[in-house]
Amino acid sequence: MACSNGRAGDVHIFKYRGTQLVYDVNSGSLHQVDDLAREAIELLRDRDEKEQAARYLSRRYPPGEVEEALEQINALRKEGLLFSPEPRLQEEKTSPRGVKSLCLFISHSCNLSCRYCFNRRDGRDQSLSHMTPEVGKKAVDFLLQSEGGHFREIDFFGGEPLLNFPLVREIVEYARERTRSREKEFSFTLTTNATLLDERSISFLNSEDINVILSLDGRPEVHDRMRSFKNGRGSYKTTVKKIKRLLQGREGNNYYIRGTYTRKNLDFTKDIRHFLELGFFSLSLEPVVSSAEGIGLKEEDLPALEREYDRLVDLYLEFRDKGTPFQFYHFLLDLERGPCLYKRLSGCGAGEDYLAVSADGSLYPCHQFVGADEFYMGNISDGPFAFNREPGEKLAAAAHRKEACRQCWARYLCGGGCAASSYFAAGDLEKTYDLGCALQKIRLERALYLQSLT
Repeated sequence: MACSNGRAGDVHIFKYRGTQLVYDVNSGSLHQVDDLAREAIELLRDRDEKEQAARYLSRRYPPGEVEEALEQINALRKEGLLFSPEPRLQEEKTSPRGVKSLCLFISHSCNLSCRYCFNRRDGRDQSLSHMTPEVGKKAVDFLLQSEGGHFREIDFFGGEPLLNFPLVREIVEYARERTRSREKEFSFTLTTNATLLDERSISFLNSEDINVILSLDGRPEVHDRMRSFKNGRGSYKTTVKKIKRLLQGREGNNYYIRGTYTRKNLDFTKDIRHFLELGFFSLSLEPVVSSAEGIGLKEEDLPALEREYDRLVDLYLEFRDKGTPFQFYHFLLDLERGPCLYKRLSGCGAGEDYLAVSADGSLYPCHQFVGADEFYMGNISDGPFAFNREPGEKLAAAAHRKEACRQCWARYLCGGGCAASSYFAAGDLEKTYDLGCALQKIRLERALYLQSLT
């Protein structure tokens, strides 16, 4: 009897800390198995013959146990939880959707001089301009006029958006007013280096329930090495002081500490522990994407990084077991109640339901493409406004054409990776940023392991 198993890349089998796990790619099901079941699944995956697998396994295991294992595997297959067929996607759900989210460059200026900032990529000249109220309000109107359901999101970004804080307030108030009589609802996020937070901005952000992403890289020496003021003075002390003040007023909710690790701190678990000692428990630490000497990660760093993520698993379990769990963004994986397949396939939605607006009103597929002429999608300040979807469609089409992704077991968990990394680091939208992919798989295996413990 043949078992319809599809491709080898449709079933991912791995062992972590003595736990043997099988991830069924197409159904998103995770199974913890013993040695016999693992070998049986490997044989059925690679050879597709139940009788042949039974004969081979019976030389090493009791025939009764082999028969029982094969029956359980067959039952899972019938339930669609193992060796499941590739999902049939409804074309209307994969076609371009309405814009639901905008990233607004409230200011292209910044009071810090971070060594890895993508705004400094290739020496690209970024205008030191603030967005005007007219552009900000047109961005809100554009978002409301777009199809895309009930919810809308605006991310205040920069540069440093608090350099233009009055506009943040004005846009929030304008959006709230524009939706009073509409079946729409706005949420807001502000990404900030925190150094300019004061009583006025903190009160507003907390009273309006605005999500905040706070840039902090870790230990004082790590943070100050990468994130200094224009005069070269480190920003750690100011940043931490302001973050603590902000979080006091929101009871530890609606925030993420967002750091970046580089080749200078491959021991980044120490930075995560430092966050926890400071009382910060919603965390994200991202690998730098840079070719800068001494900062950029290299393929030869992967073994050390893999061990470091093992240490992070230890830390995660340590705090969970003593009743003080923390959130680490890349370990948040809900296979039962997580995003639907179409959302996972679209990744961040760059160029489709998520766009970036520069200070002058120019539209781009995402914040990392701002200023790249090839990805210009029009200007909301123009009259009449001509919205060019082609650059966004180009990003989506390229993601579906990545050959490496088609065979990858993580394809439904990562959304095809970051388009900006493909373009700027790998040099082609249709290529994968291999180092980033490797790190993604390292994190996902550990996230799956932690999921198996719940």
